[in-house]
Amino acid sequence: MRHLTVFLFFVIINPLFSQQWISKNYLYDSILNITYGNATNFLGGMEPLKLDLYLPKCDDPAHISRKPLLIWIHGGAFLEGDKNDISITNLCKQFAKRGYVTASLDYRLGFFSDDTARTCNYPNYSCVFATDKNEWERAYYRAVQDCKGALRYLINRSSLYRIDTNNVFVSGESAGAITALGVALLDTVVERLSSTYMINNVPLPHSSMYTCSYNAGKTFTGTSIPRPDLGGIDGTIEPSNVKYTIKGVGNMYGAMFNNLLRYKKQGAVKPAIYSFHQPCDLVVPIDSAKIYWGLSWCFTNGYNCNAVSNTTKVYGSRAISSWNTSLSLGYTLQNDFTSTAFPYNYLLGQGSCIDQINNPCHAYDNSVLRETNLATFFASLITTNPICNPAFAGINDHAFQNGIRVYPLPAFDKLTIKATDLFGLINSVQIQDCSGKIRYNYNDLKGVSETEMEITELSGGVYFIIIENNIKQLVIKKLVILK
Repeated sequence: MRHLTVFLFFVIINPLFSQQWISKNYLYDSILNITYGNATNFLGGMEPLKLDLYLPKCDDPAHISRKPLLIWIHGGAFLEGDKNDISITNLCKQFAKRGYVTASLDYRLGFFSDDTARTCNYPNYSCVFATDKNEWERAYYRAVQDCKGALRYLINRSSLYRIDTNNVFVSGESAGAITALGVALLDTVVERLSSTYMINNVPLPHSSMYTCSYNAGKTFTGTSIPRPDLGGIDGTIEPSNVKYTIKGVGNMYGAMFNNLLRYKKQGAVKPAIYSFHQPCDLVVPIDSAKIYWGLSWCFTNGYNCNAVSNTTKVYGSRAISSWNTSLSLGYTLQNDFTSTAFPYNYLLGQGSCIDQINNPCHAYDNSVLRETNLATFFASLITTNPICNPAFAGINDHAFQNGIRVYPLPAFDKLTIKATDLFGLINSVQIQDCSGKIRYNYNDLKGVSETEMEITELSGGVYFIIIENNIKQLVIKKLVILK
């Protein structure tokens, strides 16, 4: 075996070891269309709710490792969208590759539409008009209840899915980010919005609204529709006594309806918050304004339409950050805000109404960058141990590690190394500790496809195993030994 100096050892190994939860080391399996509960929709009918699950593959026959849980929540103005949203499913997969159990989920959509006809040469224009601002808040509240129920469903099955209940994360985009903030921070009744209790009846929607996606299949009867109390802040889906800790929130161009930072249950952990937002966002303001604030300006100054009425004021990512600073609330925040401001111009300039048809500010400026920044931020919060070791995967796996399996991981007294045709035959195996000292050196295997070795003399800890094949190619893997 060629000699590896301590210097080379650390140049090769340390970047691999330090990128846990950031680098995409894992293959994954998926379980789709799991029914996590049923809930009453805005018209009073029962609605089944489903989630999709993505599970990293572990080389861990003893099943002792655990994985952080990350729920991704789709956007769509609380009116449309589902768990199959391309952006959300991609994020689930990318974080599953990083070692998380990830889930995307459906939640109840829709609100009572306005009883006045709305016309404008703009897609789905009329469908964003609610009967009053309370409907936005009630739609948000139902979403939070459902997503809390989905979270409890997974927590109740943490042993089955090998979830670390002390390392839970919630993220979303747009309405999904608003919901994610609610899931993590709406934990005391004083934070509940008054509109979520029983309030006055509303008239039936105008018939032109019946074609809106959230009204599909719904039947409206009578002259008015009641709005009952929506129930407690946690909802009723999947009750649980299992404790869990939400460590962080991914807020991708989201907001809050009220200040959820101010009140926390006594002794509760304050989740860290990563926020990405653009000042030119026309839909959810980065500061404080009504939903669709910028789009309303575009409607009235370019499309010859009415502004979107009956929306409610929200507090965007920069307003949330300002609360934390001005009120000394003590949350750990990372803000990624772009510098492009909305120019209040219909035709010209970056961020103008026309420019946003092809370059929307209610979206990522660079999705890969923002995903990586979020992964790096979350990685600093994770305390999961022992770590799920990748099964037939790893950094540079497709470049020079494919075809080698080392198991069981973590190891105890024996270790097996098995090679496939992709790797070839095993000529030698070396085990080094974290200082680079060689602890085992099997250099006379003479080309085998599988070998077993006794490691009883090694104490518990982290080591690195260096495997050379018959054409002098090396594979380096992390080895965790438990004693």
